[in-house]
Amino acid sequence: MKLHLTNLDELIQKVRNVHAKNYINESIAAYRNGAYRASLITTWIAVCVDIIEKIRELSLSEDPAAKKLEEQLDKIQPNDPNSMLSFERDILNVACDELQLISTIEKSHLERLKDDRNICAHPTFSDDGSQFTPPAELALAYIVQAANYLLIHPPVKGKVIVQRLYELTSVRLKIEQI
Repeated sequence: MKLHLTNLDELIQKVRNVHAKNYINESIAAYRNGAYRASLITTWIAVCVDIIEKIRELSLSEDPAAKKLEEQLDKIQPNDPNSMLSFERDILNVACDELQLISTIEKSHLERLKDDRNICAHPTFSDDGSQFTPPAELALAYIVQAANYLLIHPPVKGKVIVQRLYELTSVRLKIEQI
């Protein structure tokens, strides 16, 4: 049986956005040094940054949903962390439902990352008083999932593509009927 594991150095090179690449690179460095909590936290940040950057890219290409989301982002003030937290709380729904950047299964996997990130970033004790310590395999899995689901892909215009195809076929049907 041949076992194939993702080469993290190759994975980094495939990440499109420079900001997301910096975060996932930091996550991989933390993973390699045994700082698995830090790795999970930074992987989650890479996911958020990548989605935000994809919103901005799609907005430039006139995607109406992305334009609306970019306007929301632009209204968030640096001294208002609650607004950013609110946006972050819903970011996977936005990526899946509004922009169709990820599938529902991918969203489910990334929700687990988000939940584990919250456990890692905030003091939560188990019954015996210890902190959650993610295993190396979990940190690695989240890095690979984040990259394969989002970071290495360009923004796909989901609904806009379907809408434009519909418009094109409608125009063709009208022309053919004439």
